[in-house]
Amino acid sequence: MTPRRAGVLVLLAALLASGERAAAHADEDDAARLDAEATRTATEVQIAPSSRGAIGAWLVAGPRPAGERGFDALGARELEAARGARLGDAALGTTWRIASSGDGPVDLVKALGAQGRSGMLALASAVLQIPRRGRYLLLLGVDDGVQVHVDGRLVHARDEARPVREDDDVVALDLEPGEHSLVLALHQRDGAWAFRARLLGEALAAVPGVFARLPGTSAEDARSLATRMSWVSFERTIDPTPGRTGYAPNLIVRFPEGAPRGVPLDVRARLEGVFDVRPGAVPVTAEGVGELAVALPRIPAAAVERVLEVEVAGRSVKAPLPSRPSAEAAVARAKRLLSAKPDGGEDAARATFLHLTRRLDGLVSRGDPDAGALDAEARELDEAATHLERGEDPMQGRTGPMRRALRSRLDGGLSELGVYVPPSYRVGPASDAGAARTYPLVVALHGMNGYPLAMIRWLFGGDDPKHDQAWEDRHVGPLPPVDAFVIAPSGRGNTMYRDVGEEDVAEAIAWASATFPIDRTRITITGPSMGGIGAASIPLRRAGVFAAAEPLCGYHSLFVRRDVAGRPLRPWERFLAEERSAASWAENGEHLPLFIVHGTRDLPVENSGVLVDRYEKLGYAVRHEHPDLGHNVWQPTYENLAGMRWLLGRRLAPSPRHVRFRTPRTRWATGAWVTVEELASSSGWGEVDARVRARTKLTATTSGVTVVTFARDPALLEPSEEITVELDGRALVFGASEELTAHVPEGAAARAWEKGRAASAGSVKRGRVTGPLRDVLFEPALVVTSTAEPERRASEEVGRALSRVRAGLSFAYPVLSDAEFLARGEALANDRALIVVGRKNRVLAELERVAPSPIRVEDGEVIVGAERLRGKELGAAFIRPNPARPDRYLVVVAGADVPGLLRATSLPDLLPDFVVWDASVAPSRGQILLGAGALRAAGFFARDWSLPAGATFADPLATAKRAAPRSEHDATPYLP
Repeated sequence: MTPRRAGVLVLLAALLASGERAAAHADEDDAARLDAEATRTATEVQIAPSSRGAIGAWLVAGPRPAGERGFDALGARELEAARGARLGDAALGTTWRIASSGDGPVDLVKALGAQGRSGMLALASAVLQIPRRGRYLLLLGVDDGVQVHVDGRLVHARDEARPVREDDDVVALDLEPGEHSLVLALHQRDGAWAFRARLLGEALAAVPGVFARLPGTSAEDARSLATRMSWVSFERTIDPTPGRTGYAPNLIVRFPEGAPRGVPLDVRARLEGVFDVRPGAVPVTAEGVGELAVALPRIPAAAVERVLEVEVAGRSVKAPLPSRPSAEAAVARAKRLLSAKPDGGEDAARATFLHLTRRLDGLVSRGDPDAGALDAEARELDEAATHLERGEDPMQGRTGPMRRALRSRLDGGLSELGVYVPPSYRVGPASDAGAARTYPLVVALHGMNGYPLAMIRWLFGGDDPKHDQAWEDRHVGPLPPVDAFVIAPSGRGNTMYRDVGEEDVAEAIAWASATFPIDRTRITITGPSMGGIGAASIPLRRAGVFAAAEPLCGYHSLFVRRDVAGRPLRPWERFLAEERSAASWAENGEHLPLFIVHGTRDLPVENSGVLVDRYEKLGYAVRHEHPDLGHNVWQPTYENLAGMRWLLGRRLAPSPRHVRFRTPRTRWATGAWVTVEELASSSGWGEVDARVRARTKLTATTSGVTVVTFARDPALLEPSEEITVELDGRALVFGASEELTAHVPEGAAARAWEKGRAASAGSVKRGRVTGPLRDVLFEPALVVTSTAEPERRASEEVGRALSRVRAGLSFAYPVLSDAEFLARGEALANDRALIVVGRKNRVLAELERVAPSPIRVEDGEVIVGAERLRGKELGAAFIRPNPARPDRYLVVVAGADVPGLLRATSLPDLLPDFVVWDASVAPSRGQILLGAGALRAAGFFARDWSLPAGATFADPLATAKRAAPRSEHDATPYLP
């Protein structure tokens, strides 16, 4: 059970922030008066929502077996009785009880004692107090099925397996002033069982005076909830002022899921012998629950561990404050050094120093218990500071394993990089022989939830099953000497080394190659599990860069995944699933030998087998082993440097006479001396099979390619003579000074090749601007949100979600509002891709004046070509070149109303250039495929970024589903 599932949530860590006043169409004085009167007369628990509208305490009853009937097992009498539920009354074979959460969803498994059970039903009940007439949005995240009953009427229902996802169900409610019963019927199929709820105004603003009453409860229940729902965070801020020691603590007390009204939420903080203060109370007003943030008195350095005691509403929580004088002093010195030069624009040396400072500062702030590791990192930071003061690289002269960082071009954040420098490497002049020594480079990719330095330890045979990776990452220890450089990129977290992760690896390789004497013919790559995915996919997409690859226990085809295999696929899903599958790129591996290891008990073995089979069918070099093991095959493979030795024995042939190269996008355009510059289709593969026949002749066959270039490699072709290129049987003769580029004219037969490039009047899909939607994640980008009402808050929430891409990443694009963007004088021709959120976004309006979009989102409808689409929770997203900067992307995400914009977070992973959705896409959230979800329209733009003439954009798998009649509660909001 995690702390978020536990009812009482107290975190002593460096965490977070607050809420704002929102009152659209409200009479603030009346709301405050009603709130004060209700509080004075309260004898039952009244939950004031948080500033985000969260209601985290309910009356719950159950569980009852659902059987095959599901929600039908609940009788009308039981649902009617739930309207008047009171604490202690009987229901569903048990009694109504209080369930609550301090942060995150309410855990029904714990609250109802349903551990180990599945196929259950439960009820959650509360009485809403509504201060004024208006439209409200109930936003739910529920494990599996849910029905919403308001005043006895069913207003929303769905019943399929889903994990808890915030705002997964958006239920519009038109409510009159007064009390309204709210009952949630909850259906668990298997596993976890939880729910969370928010109630806000139509513009996602908190409405003053709203609260939830729990009938039958008492003032004592309210006091108990006040302690159970609190969230305490504490951070220690190290003061860099010379001569000052110790740190200043900052205390924040919040109630993220709301709090009971009428209970003083007083806070007290004590540190024996230093301070005993009462900074105040967390405010609970008509607008909801706020937070209390206070700077506590300075804590001087001490040689002994102290204990900070924080008391909230009478409940005391103690937190140890370990003494870490060496780490605190090192951080203070580093901060002074950094303040002498503004942050940003630094080289890799400063980026590393900044990263080491922030890392140690965070560990100290969180009270990290590993004193030995902290002292080691403090010594490293002090040594780095000494070098930086001299104007040197902080890692100057160091060999062995070390932690470094690079400034990412994508989001401007710091990306950690593990580096191993061989003991034989010395910075200095070339040897007496007149040539500097070069070294191999091994790229090591960690697995899911992995760490760069832990990965280096593993590669050198040091994985210790008695410790987790976090410990191994801080205790690398001495490594056996190897005459090679090793880099272990972070991949920015659990990216599967796609998009953001692949770019992180490419940036790390470029940095290492520019910093150290790397032999470009001896770059190899390896990794286990998630790292095995990247160790196969990256070298196959970037053909001609790597001498060999050693992917261990990886997954090389999406079509083997349980959530893809055997399922019906939309045409774009099949195409994009092929692009995601390393096995589909195997043709590019003629000059890339593979060493694949996959345990026979790591099922299905086809995860690696598909790539082995494809390589063997192509006749390419592949060594594969299948030990009688589960997932962990890296320990025996890397032990005694066996895996390392295989990699170091490989060398790339830089000028192969034969090249076979295929690609679905010109982002990955080059294999050796072949470059595919344009493709015939947005949704098909291009392939070139080329061979040098003589010093003045090469031949090639192609498919799906309209522009191709062959490099004049002097090792293969005469540099100063005519070259004959035979393309699909058509001979073209190029002069000694001509570029070996040919194209198929627009509208000509597929094999009617002509010399040179075709003239283009406008934007064409080529280079790094080709789509589909997720392709923007390979580029530096800026998220711009709308400040227009009523979409402002929804735009901010969706924009923040888009900036973080997906869970598990240490990555976030910068976010600006349209007002901030324009006030800063940011040019529409921005150097970054623009991800514009909201149909009323002022930046989008400016860009529309430059060139109108082929898809328009208006109030209540989406226009795609000649089609006007309408529906519940309607919205659209598409990618195109920025009309003010055609070599950069513009992504537009917009909703026809606020719920439609929020529904953008339900889009699955595999998407084409444009999509139009409504409420039917909801089941797809967090999925790779649409699956049970559906889209209103989707497709790829033509090569010139126009809507294909005469194309049908409807979701082909949703037609039958959409033709079925909808229930009343799916079609209209609740109208009492």
